[in-house]
Amino acid sequence: MRARMDNRDLTLDILICTVSDRLAGVPGMILPERDGVRYIVSVQHRGPAKEVTIPSALESRPDITIGLLEGLGLSRNRNNAIDMSTADICLIADDDNRYRPEYIDTILDTWSTNPDADILTFQAETLKDELLHPYPAPYVCSVEISFRRNSVLEKGLRFDERFGLGSPLLCAGEEEVFMADARRAGLNVRYIPEVIVQTEGATTGISLIGNRTLQITKGATFRYVYGTCSAVWRSFREAGWYLLHKRANPFPILFNMLKGIWILR
Repeated sequence: MRARMDNRDLTLDILICTVSDRLAGVPGMILPERDGVRYIVSVQHRGPAKEVTIPSALESRPDITIGLLEGLGLSRNRNNAIDMSTADICLIADDDNRYRPEYIDTILDTWSTNPDADILTFQAETLKDELLHPYPAPYVCSVEISFRRNSVLEKGLRFDERFGLGSPLLCAGEEEVFMADARRAGLNVRYIPEVIVQTEGATTGISLIGNRTLQITKGATFRYVYGTCSAVWRSFREAGWYLLHKRANPFPILFNMLKGIWILR
């Protein structure tokens, strides 16, 4: 078992993934400087790197590290941020998140009392101080995930770049795949019922109706996380739910989820 560390001994990197045209909003999520806490900002861009404008509020802070990454793909961006990190603990963040000093206290205090954990997942709130979704939940949002960096590196754990916004076909599911990989690798994962972030609350998983790409992604994610047989059963159940509760035509939803299962064979 790992020796217990005082929270003052732990270092924390907040891994912020953004794109060049949203970079101007990142200073709004940065807290005052604090020992042991840094911000890793991974910025994707499609044009020349010299055309990316870095806000002066970010450039002037010694606790902020900025890295530029050409191209698209949220999972690529998350992996780049992990590569840039050097802290004991990493926290996944999006560029619309908001933090409070007490959230950082919660993260560090909780890690100091869970020295044998590899991944801790927390709760998130909307900007209206409402829980993002019911907890505990069968799925985890990216911004609820923190992890011990060395544990992830030792297992070679990465975000699967086939999944996530900006990927060629599969537009979501990267956090579910990441957590499935973590459990398969034998990492110690725990859920902590404490809020550590506020977010706008919109997610790619709100509704499958009329969203062919998301339907395909749902099937592929089912296949990756649960295996083929369970993925087929879950796809039928999901399509049936939309028929009963949303009065939606279930056949396009089911067809595309099954297509996602086939794509990921």
